Amino acid sequence: MACLIRPACSSDCDLLMSFIKDIADYHNLLHEVTISAEDLKADGFGPDPFFKCLMAELPPEDPSKQGRPIGYALYYKAYCVNHGKKIYLENLYVVPEFRDKGIGKQLLIKLAEIALAAGCTGMKFSTMEGNQRAKNLYLRLGAEDTTQSFDWHCMEFSQEALQRLAQGGQGS
Repeated sequence: MACLIRPACSSDCDLLMSFIKDIADYHNLLHEVTISAEDLKADGFGPDPFFKCLMAELPPEDPSKQGRPIGYALYYKAYCVNHGKKIYLENLYVVPEFRDKGIGKQLLIKLAEIALAAGCTGMKFSTMEGNQRAKNLYLRLGAEDTTQSFDWHCMEFSQEALQRLAQGGQGS
């Protein structure tokens, strides 16, 4: 199924927020979502954007109107001391009724084009253990599961852990 892939704009933030909540709910993590559409606007569309985002849309029937958004890919710049520039894919989402129609693949193809044009050496991302559908897509497209092949584990400091660390690691 053909779709249009375009850069997201600040007016997409309410829709992006609903997509973010949908995917969090799908993974039983809705309680983890603490950002708002206003945070997205400030963080992605201000003078120093922290992330970029692509929107997937069904082409509009009337060319003077916007298409129907059916997915997104949120990403940001990353750097690897071994290989240089990379893109980190934070989130890829396709509306349930449009899954298995090639929309996710089209978003990934566009991200690959963006990464290569920027001189990136790769794209990193993680996927949840239980999301076999996504994992199968990534593997089919040539991604490598570095957890298995290199024993790399994704580590994260929470905001509270960052605060403790910034105070000298007290409480640990």
